[in-house]
Amino acid sequence: MHLASIDWVIILGYLAFSAGLGIYFSGRAGKSVDDFFVAGRSLPWWLAGMTMVASSFAIDTPLGITGLVAGHGIQGVWYAWSFVLGAAGTMGAFVFASLLRRSETITVAELVELRYSGPEAAGLRLFKGIYFGILANAITLGSIIKAVWTVTEVVLGWNPHITLGVILVFTLFYSATSGMWGIAATDVLQFLFGIAGLIVLLVFALGHIGGVEPLVAGFVDRYGAEAARERLQFFPRWGSPFFETFLVFITLKWWSNPPPAIHQRMVAAKDERHASLSTMMFAILQFAVNYWPMILIAMVSLVVFPNLPAAAAERGYPMLILELMPTGLLGLLLASMMAAFMSTVDTHINYGAAHMITDIYRRFLRRDASQKHYVRASRVGTLVMLVIAVGVAYALDSVSQAWYYLALLTAGYGFLVVARWFWWRINAWSEIAALAASGVVSTLVSPRFAGWAGYGDLVGNLSYGWRFLIVMAVSTAAWVIVTVATRPCDEEHLGAFCRKVKPFPAFWGPIREKYPDIAWNPNFLRCTLHWIFGSIAVFSLCFGIGNLIFGDTVAGVGLLIVSLAIFAGIFATWRDG
Repeated sequence: MHLASIDWVIILGYLAFSAGLGIYFSGRAGKSVDDFFVAGRSLPWWLAGMTMVASSFAIDTPLGITGLVAGHGIQGVWYAWSFVLGAAGTMGAFVFASLLRRSETITVAELVELRYSGPEAAGLRLFKGIYFGILANAITLGSIIKAVWTVTEVVLGWNPHITLGVILVFTLFYSATSGMWGIAATDVLQFLFGIAGLIVLLVFALGHIGGVEPLVAGFVDRYGAEAARERLQFFPRWGSPFFETFLVFITLKWWSNPPPAIHQRMVAAKDERHASLSTMMFAILQFAVNYWPMILIAMVSLVVFPNLPAAAAERGYPMLILELMPTGLLGLLLASMMAAFMSTVDTHINYGAAHMITDIYRRFLRRDASQKHYVRASRVGTLVMLVIAVGVAYALDSVSQAWYYLALLTAGYGFLVVARWFWWRINAWSEIAALAASGVVSTLVSPRFAGWAGYGDLVGNLSYGWRFLIVMAVSTAAWVIVTVATRPCDEEHLGAFCRKVKPFPAFWGPIREKYPDIAWNPNFLRCTLHWIFGSIAVFSLCFGIGNLIFGDTVAGVGLLIVSLAIFAGIFATWRDG
């Protein structure tokens, strides 16, 4: 495809502005490791929240949502909606944000040695720095790069490797130059570009098909009346093929600490209140609002391209761009997709470098260098993280495949990383056991490994939900047994941890008795109620919007009123801590 001059002006102007921001913030980011990775812990809640949303609004997100809708209909998006309940959603806002901000860590792996004692804690920190900070991060980033190839091939017909290389050079430049300061600033621009492009495409997509009613009719034509009705439901019915996976999603999958990108923004916030407000802002925008335009566009692509098989459904999103966008708006849309891509890449290579430097290089290899030395090393680590991710991208089949794989990989581990904040008895060996069991069993029940090992027929008959349950059950049993069978952490170390982060006191009995001077958090009941009602409010907002979209005005308005009333009650009773 040949772009018009106005399209090139929009695209090149956006890239130049991003590079300019990197230069502008380069001096501030070079002062210290804290400035480079967590913006000196001074982000206001609205900026921290905006950069959370921007980092999660990736170019692979609409492609992944298209794959989910193609596979199971609207209810397939529960893969994402279930996280409202977790540490990336309302549990993060009302429970974890204050704890993590008080921890003053930079990475999730650094938290290991703050919480646990002994050489096993140091070894676990090193492992998590490599495993989560580099390997799992590379899989996530690789899926995003995979999405760029898909868009470039389908929309532009250009060589995807050259196109990707140009975009990554700009992203690497401002990320390595300005660190979190530049990332936060560019994320605001990138978020606005991304949302604008998404809305423009939605307007053209619905205009092309004639609106929501013809869209529903098109679903009936493609799938048949009964199957279309099933796919248009927000919740799967009892006994449907997706129901057991849905149950796994809403009961088990969301348990975890905040993802590294969200963790990084929480600890970069000005204080505990700003950390909590930013996470609540993220939960509302990301889970209640952002997915609906993507769902509708995905549905349009399935109707407009009825011969596109489900396995290749992710290509429908960029195919719509090619089909519908006129000159000028095409440039805006491509710039918005670049913005979505760059806002996620900059986050992942930044926190990947944070793990490399904070948890590996500075902790184990060079402990007494200057701050300027570590900042220079951080910039090199940013490049290394990007190179690894590009290599991983070549091995991925699809975006949604990567999402499902990562969720299965640590099934069961999420229970432990929540429980470690509440139960003094958990130690580093507990976490090692959970990680080992999850990694081994998720590999054994994966269809690809099972086929290679000769028992593919057995695993091939298991749904994703059952495989998740198997991994979770084995992992949970492993870490509980190991916790009981091994020695607890040193009490003095645990006392220092509790004094710093001020957890809820209920299951810290021996530490509470030994250190009565610790200022424990007494607000467990209030935080729990805010979590429960906050989740209801976000879901009510989400499905209120959904009902309005599909013409059920009474249910839509009713749910919006419920949501607003709950939010008003929460903010009236929400205090720090």
